[in-house]
Amino acid sequence: MKKNFSFLRLCVMFSGIFLVVSCNNDDDGVNNNNSQEKIILNTDSQSLNDRISFDNSGVLDIAQVGMIDGRGGEPTAGSFPLELVAEVAPPVYGGLTLKATHVAINGNYAYVSYNTQGETYSGAIDVINISNPATPQIVVQAILPNTDVSAVNYDNGVLYIAGAASVDANPQLQSPAFVAAMTLSNGLLSTNYTQTTLTGNVGTSVTSTSNKYFAVSGDNGVLAQLNKSTHQVEMTIPVNDLRAVGYNSNKIVILSGTQGVKVYNANNLNLQNSFITSQDVAGAKRTIDFLGNNSLLVSEGYNGLGVYNLNSGSKTQTIAVPASVGGVNASDITTNAVSVNSDKVYVANGGAGLYIYKNTNQTLSALGYLNLNGSCNYVVSKDNYIFAAMGNGGLKIAHILPVSQTVNCTSFPTYNESVWLNVNSNQTKEYQGSASLYGINVNSNASLTFCGSLSVSQSLNVNSNGTFYMKGSLSQGQANNPWLSLSVNSNAVFRVEGSVVIYGNLILNSNSTIEFVGSGSSITIYGSVIKGSNVTISGTYTDTFNKLN
Repeated sequence: MKKNFSFLRLCVMFSGIFLVVSCNNDDDGVNNNNSQEKIILNTDSQSLNDRISFDNSGVLDIAQVGMIDGRGGEPTAGSFPLELVAEVAPPVYGGLTLKATHVAINGNYAYVSYNTQGETYSGAIDVINISNPATPQIVVQAILPNTDVSAVNYDNGVLYIAGAASVDANPQLQSPAFVAAMTLSNGLLSTNYTQTTLTGNVGTSVTSTSNKYFAVSGDNGVLAQLNKSTHQVEMTIPVNDLRAVGYNSNKIVILSGTQGVKVYNANNLNLQNSFITSQDVAGAKRTIDFLGNNSLLVSEGYNGLGVYNLNSGSKTQTIAVPASVGGVNASDITTNAVSVNSDKVYVANGGAGLYIYKNTNQTLSALGYLNLNGSCNYVVSKDNYIFAAMGNGGLKIAHILPVSQTVNCTSFPTYNESVWLNVNSNQTKEYQGSASLYGINVNSNASLTFCGSLSVSQSLNVNSNGTFYMKGSLSQGQANNPWLSLSVNSNAVFRVEGSVVIYGNLILNSNSTIEFVGSGSSITIYGSVIKGSNVTISGTYTDTFNKLN
């Protein structure tokens, strides 16, 4: 059976303790627990975390609009500090390398689904613990042989799954497309799994409300409403080439590659509105998201990102794909996915990378883009995290530095000058808010206080008799270039009240001081600590990798 939805597939594996659950199709389409299909669970942390790499971790510079469109000019400091915390290689099962397809985030856990390209069905789900941004860890994995996973959705302790199962391996199946519900155990994957067959070749997307869940299937597909308790299909609506489904403000919204957007009442699936979007490439993965209650964002492939009014169906804004990117074939530049998080919108533009926009009154303006060294095929952002699925099948995890504002800093100005912050000798500078910089230099007998969140992609120097007081979250440097260091020179003071992550080396010259203020401060150092004589380290702090000893 040919797979018609090329981007998604699932395979899940646990190698510490192997558990197997069977799923078989009854006449009503709901699978029970007595067939050959298996879920293989792996909790072997060592083998799982061998797939996580910190080699390219470090501060991310956002290329600004003038740099994107070729106008050039001297960049000013950004207001959106980011760090790449880890890269996750895709799982390998049965000699095949899987590809990340979707991510759902809830609290400390991210649920990542995978599939296999081509005619083979094989998929997986990873659970990544993101409670500590410095050290994300895969805590459990599920391999689903003969099964592709296209999408996952978390809701109240249950992981809803959409995908496709091999009819050749499971002759009892009436069609490959399915939706499933897995009851989690303290947030982790389990074998409590119920799978329901759908009309169509592949389940492409899934969402849920308080007592129902909804899935769509691709070619020859349907919108299906299922009961959360019985997992029975209660209603189906045939719509061809379905790519995505979402729930917002009592509306179920679906996207078809050929018929555009349809909006239904979530209580009874009565059609409320329907409007045409761009005709899309057959079988390509696309996503939707919402700006408030009335605006819909649609990833439209080569036609970019469309912003639509859900009530009228009118298109209020079009954001075209980037015109050209050096060294990237134009056919590889396509808007694959969109994700809304607070006032930011993230757009996966294939070979052009990940673009970031600011939402102001339902109108998007470009902040810049991230070159993630590969084709960005999918993105989702929630809380302080951005997950991007790449063309090589892996996943990149970025962290948005949280703002930590203190009462005694509210009178400080916001820094919005050069990306190189220089404090001259005998000067005192004080700033608050969020800033992303290239470098900082605090000269002799100078003082700099920064309250909030701050990223510095290159070197940070506190020179002789200077003082740098960081109150909040600081990330500095690049793991692949440790000599972009944080240096505290002779008789200088680096004062910390909050969280510091140093991706390169920390150089503490003779008679320098690190002072941790209050309680709850932490320091994470990926590179080496190079100490001179008579270095003073005082206060209460957590040293993630025990580098200061």
